[in-house]
Amino acid sequence: MKSWIGVVSMSMEILGATSLKDRRQVMRSLADGLRKHFKVSCADLGPAGMRNRADIAVAFVSSSYEEAGTRADQCIKFLRRAEDEGEFVIFETRREVFAYGDF
Repeated sequence: MKSWIGVVSMSMEILGATSLKDRRQVMRSLADGLRKHFKVSCADLGPAGMRNRADIAVAFVSSSYEEAGTRADQCIKFLRRAEDEGEFVIFETRREVFAYGDF
């Protein structure tokens, strides 16, 4: 049986962040929301020491290519809706779904 891995990553500018604490608060809120709504793994990838830039990554495993694609699209849509609240601006989005082995 083949598993499908989905990965979404986004680069963003955190608006109005005056400290790393401000940046971490925005990123924690996004990661918590993604984990709660979609049961995915999520990480703040940096860049370290920059208060107004951030990269976030989301990963998950699915049983079919279609399901993985749908989940990736849902995560992107969630982040785009959060962007509309005005705390950050997304300037790059990457989405990938790939097969992982035979079990």
